[in-house]
Amino acid sequence: MKKQVFFKMNKKIVVILMISVIMVYFMMGLLNGVQAASEYTQTVKSGIDAFPEDYQVLLKEMVREQGHPNWTFDAYYTGIDWNELVANETDHGHNRVHNSSNALWKCSCGNVATGYACASSDIIKYYLDPRNFIGDDIKIFQFLETSYNERIHTTQGISSVIKGTFMENKKVWVNEQGREMSYEEIILEAAKQSQMSPYSIATKIIQEVGSKGSDSVSGNYPGYEGYYNFYNYAASDGGSPIAKGLEYAKNGKENMSGEDKNRLLLPWNNPYRAIVGGAKLLANSYTNAGQNTAYFYKWDVVGSSILKAGQTQTISSSKCFRHQYMTNIQDPASQSKKLYNTYVDATILDEKLNFVIPVYNNMPKANKFPTNLTTNDGKLYYMTGTAVKVRSAPTTSGTVLATMNTLDEVVAVIERKCANANGYDWDKVKISSGIVGYMASKYLAPCEDTKVAVVEGNNVKAIPNATVKSMVNELGITSYEVTTADGKKKAEGDKIGTGYKLKDKNHNKEYTLVVMGDVNGDGKVLATDALAVLRSSTGANSLKGVYLQAADANGDGKVLASDALKILRCSTNAEEITI
Repeated sequence: MKKQVFFKMNKKIVVILMISVIMVYFMMGLLNGVQAASEYTQTVKSGIDAFPEDYQVLLKEMVREQGHPNWTFDAYYTGIDWNELVANETDHGHNRVHNSSNALWKCSCGNVATGYACASSDIIKYYLDPRNFIGDDIKIFQFLETSYNERIHTTQGISSVIKGTFMENKKVWVNEQGREMSYEEIILEAAKQSQMSPYSIATKIIQEVGSKGSDSVSGNYPGYEGYYNFYNYAASDGGSPIAKGLEYAKNGKENMSGEDKNRLLLPWNNPYRAIVGGAKLLANSYTNAGQNTAYFYKWDVVGSSILKAGQTQTISSSKCFRHQYMTNIQDPASQSKKLYNTYVDATILDEKLNFVIPVYNNMPKANKFPTNLTTNDGKLYYMTGTAVKVRSAPTTSGTVLATMNTLDEVVAVIERKCANANGYDWDKVKISSGIVGYMASKYLAPCEDTKVAVVEGNNVKAIPNATVKSMVNELGITSYEVTTADGKKKAEGDKIGTGYKLKDKNHNKEYTLVVMGDVNGDGKVLATDALAVLRSSTGANSLKGVYLQAADANGDGKVLASDALKILRCSTNAEEITI
């Protein structure tokens, strides 16, 4: 008898120890991410069908809706694990956002330099994830291959890029013989010598020095009179970025050979030398070194040479993540619209354009834009313009309550196209500060739809943290009652839990709720739920009915340790559980 008791106790101890070891393993994975790889094998595959399925859906839908039959797409398989990528890009140093941005975009470290704050992990994940941009024929231009093509690149096209800027209709002195050239002519020459797209060159100049120019290109900056830096090359954050950039324009970098200076036309003591020499520098340092899209200029995830379809290379992890042209994580997305408009204005949008789009290993569901707004506030839309006014009434004469300056910021639409005035449709919206007002519909596009709840037989399956209101809104139920498993009524703002009951009074139906990840029915998804699922997967306990259904976090019809990990990651906001 004593031996049997001892055996049972030992068996229980073994199970507990096993669970503890697995949980520690999972937690170590959460805290440390995947161990840094020493090398990545990269390859390029051509065609939409070469992409993962979730990429394919977005690309095919875009092509179907927008056309562009001559566009081609290359899948750049980086060989980099998503978690490793995020870990390397969220190190409180080289990724920033405007200091005026939404607080959710800024890292809690509080690091601010020259008007830019350290970017938060959530906003970095959003801009890293290509799937947030490839379903839109404007945003996809950050993946446009930036090589020079004499057949489609013209001074007329360059004129459309620089229209309205300090370079429009202006000739500048370029040599001692008194020769003058227009900015269009200089930029085209820069393209020919660097083999970069002149439209990308022009866009980059405007991106760096602004449409009105800056002290970097005035030729009058104190101590550096007569020197120019159109790309702000070497103008790093901290101190005086302009002075750093102009120091490079004047002297190059320490230990630079005379041959290198001649090749890059240093010193940059007139606009021609600065634009052409700078373009050659960028091409050698970035474009011709494999970073041949606006996205790759920002995110250093490729090798040192341009891969074509079918080619493969192996690179060291020590050569990635730091060779970036800019710190502003929105830069590639903001360049997209300018490039798109350029191709529209030059009537070459439907020429043969190739887009190179990265793919990472073990990518999660597409990363959403960080916002404190939820579907309880309204349907979520993102901004497609900047300096958009939120007004007190649906008319241009309404009082301005706020100005939305950030591309892609999320707003909640309470009522879509509720009025038409002054040539605009108007939406009633709520913004992250809590202000409710009206905004022109043309500046908003819907975020990716996420199902809050679905009916499955006699059950309603819902995502974690869904409220009574968001659930019934999703299901279209207008007369209802929600109660806990023991009969307590829940208000519309309360979170729902597994085992709760939903009465649809309109149709005289009752459903049992299944909240994914909530296996104890308390309406929360916590580490304790993950532990219960892990124990169930080992046979140490038994979940039944709707609680067993809630344990199947990945929806594969099985309850395994992988479900426990997914629930654990959800409890720390590292991953979402969807339906």
